[in-house]
Amino acid sequence: MMQHLDMALLSAFVERWQPDTNTFHMPFGEISILLHDVHHILRIPVDGQLMGDEASQDTLKSDMGGLVRLSVDAQVGGKWKSKWYDNGAMHAEGLLVRGGELKIKEMEVQCYLFVLLGSTLFVDKSRDRLRPAINLFLKDHRRLADYAWGAGALAYLYRQLGVATRAGSKGLCGCLTLLQAWIYEYFPLFRPSQLPQSPDAPRASSWISPRLPGGDEARQRLVRYRQLLDELSADDVTWTPYGRDGNTDIPRSLYTGPIRFSDIAEGYDPSRCLRQFGYRQIIPAAMTVPHDQYRPASGSSYIVFWDPWVNQLWDNVAARRLELDFASRPCEHPSEIVEEYVDWFLTRSHPRITHPTDGEPQPRPLLVHQVSYDFLLLFQI
Repeated sequence: MMQHLDMALLSAFVERWQPDTNTFHMPFGEISILLHDVHHILRIPVDGQLMGDEASQDTLKSDMGGLVRLSVDAQVGGKWKSKWYDNGAMHAEGLLVRGGELKIKEMEVQCYLFVLLGSTLFVDKSRDRLRPAINLFLKDHRRLADYAWGAGALAYLYRQLGVATRAGSKGLCGCLTLLQAWIYEYFPLFRPSQLPQSPDAPRASSWISPRLPGGDEARQRLVRYRQLLDELSADDVTWTPYGRDGNTDIPRSLYTGPIRFSDIAEGYDPSRCLRQFGYRQIIPAAMTVPHDQYRPASGSSYIVFWDPWVNQLWDNVAARRLELDFASRPCEHPSEIVEEYVDWFLTRSHPRITHPTDGEPQPRPLLVHQVSYDFLLLFQI
């Protein structure tokens, strides 16, 4: 299921993720995965009801028992020796089989959607278990189309990227297909071959991701990716991959405030990434910040706490919408910034991951249209 992912490439971008701003800090400034990216890459709704429903662990566990109509403390049975419910998560394959065994159409559909969403948008690090909070949004089939699934998936991915930045954290989860396709859209240097596609199809399905080796070769790719990213300039980025007006059909992408998936809430601020809307980047205003946060190096207890009133921001679209023409002006050049932006950014970040004295100076990276794809693979390794 994960064979299409280049984990070395994803890791190189995780190293540049800043959880305080939910943006990647690059040598040329900030860039991020925004709601119009989710729309174009996955073609799932990014507008609708905020996915803010929560429940206690006891309630979630009880719901799981009601779903499978068994004791979730028991073993799954068959070829599986593990319990239904373990470490706060539900067994995925067993749930899919159980849905068919119940012979109740509504329950079978609910189990199927649970596994589908837990295997694509809300992936757990275990890979074979599901977060029970997903089921909160599946109980009433009549409301399925009302939720902003794309915003929920993005909030969940933001959180997993933040956890992955902690020194003691291992692995990465969330919708990694979204992350990798987003890299392809904005960074031509890393693009594989692409299939022609209908304008309304999810762009993630157009990329032909090669299967790359792991182990030592993956570690070598990671080193090379770090070096390539260190040498990138703003002109090496495709800032508006869906066209200069790619956001106009997705007004929700200009929302400013927290986005949510159940008990996970993460800040979202498009003013830090104006070039992704075809506008000149200015120094952004201060973000709406959580009431409290705790992000220890271990990553085992990662807490971001928001005041309850911020949930109302999502519904107040007009007041929370970034007015582009008021904040800035359209770019004359895709990577345009105000003169003082670089100095402002460099006092708040660092442009390089590798030390300047590590290894030989790296040549200016070649863009993918300048070389064949086969040569690019050799070049990256």
